Amino acid sequence: MKTKTLIKVCFVIMAFFGFLLQGSAIEAKETLRYSSSAQVAAAVGEEVLKQFKEDTGVEVDLFIGTSDAVVHRMMNGHADVASSVERIAHGSVDYGYIETFFARAPLIVITNASTTVRDLTTKQIQSIFNGSIDNWKDVGGPDKKIVVVIPAKNTGAFKNYSMLVLKRFDVKFDYMAYRSTDVVDLVRHIPWSISFITKGAHTAGEAIKTINIDGLKPEDKNYPYFQDFSFVTNGLPKGTLKMFIDFFFSEKAKSTFIKNGLIPYTD
Repeated sequence: MKTKTLIKVCFVIMAFFGFLLQGSAIEAKETLRYSSSAQVAAAVGEEVLKQFKEDTGVEVDLFIGTSDAVVHRMMNGHADVASSVERIAHGSVDYGYIETFFARAPLIVITNASTTVRDLTTKQIQSIFNGSIDNWKDVGGPDKKIVVVIPAKNTGAFKNYSMLVLKRFDVKFDYMAYRSTDVVDLVRHIPWSISFITKGAHTAGEAIKTINIDGLKPEDKNYPYFQDFSFVTNGLPKGTLKMFIDFFFSEKAKSTFIKNGLIPYTD
């Protein structure tokens, strides 16, 4: 009788420790530390990261910030990989940092749904953002003040748009968003407002409209203004990190990019 009782106690103890070990294994599930540019995270959307986790079981610890901030986090050991809309400094390549480009995204001009203007020339856009034009009637719209919204000047969105479109003119604005992608919410809620940002999942919906530039839509072949999305890593990616980056070149990821208005890079 004592022997049977002892056996039962042993089974209970083994089951208990087995449960603890199983719990420890779950807690020890592999996690990838990913620091993403706000524009990349918003344009790509949540779907790709969810698909990666479902397919691999790897958790992704996501941090979102400016391109500068996320790259510096990776370089300082706080992230395994960063995504950026800016090129890294030439000197960084000498220290072994590598860029892997995975998508192109149109830089677009967005307006509130109240705006009736559908087309602007590059010169008109420059004049709006430098303050030379401040009323919609001057570009074919109603007699309404143009409300200029810009992302913070340390963001990749501002730096790239300033360089490519505004030609580094001084910018006059009514509102500045701390995070680049916050301009989308501001434009949604401010009548007669205008801003610029990357096209993607976050710019869909009827509350905002996209302005054609020089008669071209963002999806047109000759549309002139784009940003390149890249991953930045310390050396060639290996193991889980390589698996993560490779996933962004998979057909699943590419189909999501195309749906969101991005142009995938090939392997």
